[in-house]
Amino acid sequence: MSYITQNSILTLTLCLSLGFITTACESEEASVGLGSLTVLLEAEDVIIEGLEPGEDTENIRDGWAVSFDKYLVGIGNIDAHLSTNDSIERESADNYVVDLTQVPATGLELWSFDGLQEGRWEFNYETVGAGDGALKHESVEQADFDEMVSNDWTYWVNGMLSKADGQSCPPVALATPGDQMPNDNMSGDNVCYDAPEVQFAFGLSAETRFGPCEIDGITGFAITAGGDHTVAATIHGDHPFFNGFPEGDEGGIIRLAQWLADCDLDLDGVVTQAELEMISPAQLPEIDDRYQLGGSPITPLENMYQYLMAQFKTQGHYQGEGECPVDGVAHEHGHEEHEGEGHDEHEGEDHEEHEGEGHDEHEGEGHEEHEGEGHDEHEGE
Repeated sequence: MSYITQNSILTLTLCLSLGFITTACESEEASVGLGSLTVLLEAEDVIIEGLEPGEDTENIRDGWAVSFDKYLVGIGNIDAHLSTNDSIERESADNYVVDLTQVPATGLELWSFDGLQEGRWEFNYETVGAGDGALKHESVEQADFDEMVSNDWTYWVNGMLSKADGQSCPPVALATPGDQMPNDNMSGDNVCYDAPEVQFAFGLSAETRFGPCEIDGITGFAITAGGDHTVAATIHGDHPFFNGFPEGDEGGIIRLAQWLADCDLDLDGVVTQAELEMISPAQLPEIDDRYQLGGSPITPLENMYQYLMAQFKTQGHYQGEGECPVDGVAHEHGHEEHEGEGHDEHEGEDHEEHEGEGHDEHEGEGHEEHEGEGHDEHEGE
């Protein structure tokens, strides 16, 4: 039984119990307006454009440049419910594996819902394991999708650190440098080796529920009668380089990459999951007093792979920079440095019911790849 029918029966019962005439009940039922919702997947621009070295807030402060070749994510389980009535909800069980490096700047339309009752709705979503019935998006190669599913990964990320005078200084107790020659530099007790390029390739199981999401303290989105509305689940890409797990104001956050370069234990130019699992934070001199590890969604952090998973579990946002509690725990990031940059089409969308601003710029843009994919029977169910 749909929520419209349930609402109608409740209204009719109330009217009859109070002795209202039939026309009053019909008027009350007719007053429930309906609108529609489109949900986009949006990739933070650093996933597509990379991160540059420098002294600005968004730069990598220790001189490394970062680029991403693949940034696969499993995402879905969209869940929305009316703020004033939790029993009125809409869900989509469709989960997708998408390469975020291929997501258009306007976002990727993946989910849609019709017949939403007017009013304010709360919004939740999840990053999911690919092995839980996820669908392959056309941005993902079949072999990569099969690997994601086989390992039930939430993320698969491949990329590179580059720096002309870069070096790797792996923990001396774990390093197996082979015929690589030291460069006479030291990091604590660890010997350093020239490494102008360091690749990284790792899969991560970081299933996380994000929500209820909000912008500037305003939760979710508003549906107006007859309106077509758009919101975006945004995945950030720079959290692995944060010097901690910020809560509230992000003004103290800096981005650093040397720790990852130091995890190349065999100095073959590639940092792998297996290497990260061998290294504890205490073994890396780079994880010093600049880092604040309190607030991690995973505790204790026994190795750098867990550290990386914990950072990935904080990357889900809403409408660009909007915040979403992580697994039910508020974990705000601030992102003052982004305000007004790159997400104008989303920021303020939550306030369209106050300011009358719509988001027609999204509707129908960049979504041809989904037309006819055969999931209409699932969307919004």
